[in-house]
Amino acid sequence: MPTSDAQGKDTALAWYEQIRPRSVIDIGAGSGTYARALRSRSPWKGRWTAVEVWEPYVDRFGLRGLYNGIVTEDARRLSAAFYRADLVLAGDVLEHMTRADAVALLIKIRTRAANLIVSVPVLHLDQEAVHGNPYERHVDHWTADQMRTELARYGTLRAEWVGDVLAYWWWTP
Repeated sequence: MPTSDAQGKDTALAWYEQIRPRSVIDIGAGSGTYARALRSRSPWKGRWTAVEVWEPYVDRFGLRGLYNGIVTEDARRLSAAFYRADLVLAGDVLEHMTRADAVALLIKIRTRAANLIVSVPVLHLDQEAVHGNPYERHVDHWTADQMRTELARYGTLRAEWVGDVLAYWWWTP
């Protein structure tokens, strides 16, 4: 779905406020869940750029009103240089691609981003296309241990929060 479970959003908000990013890239913006949960609830705003592969979501969910910029492209096709930002959010998006594609995307992000917040469902949730969007299909499943191990390969895990539906990690190089 283009939305996310509410679980862990307060943790992500607390990390966001600690980071105080001037620039944020929100991969797989969907309905703007993270812009609503973090940007709208914090006095710290920064410049937010949405990356959303499914162009119909831009108008359907009013993304122009939530972000300073919108890139309608598959995040996997963007260059590593694009991810130069104080914070990159990969919120509930990595399960929508193969593990190999997710790892390749994380490697690109790690070369440029000062901070990365990742969230993935840790409860196995099957999902097919939603709203006609084939990119909503869940392709792979990550356990908390698998994501923790992957993120720890190339930097420092600053913090972690694991719930029964979602898990979050804050990573820095």
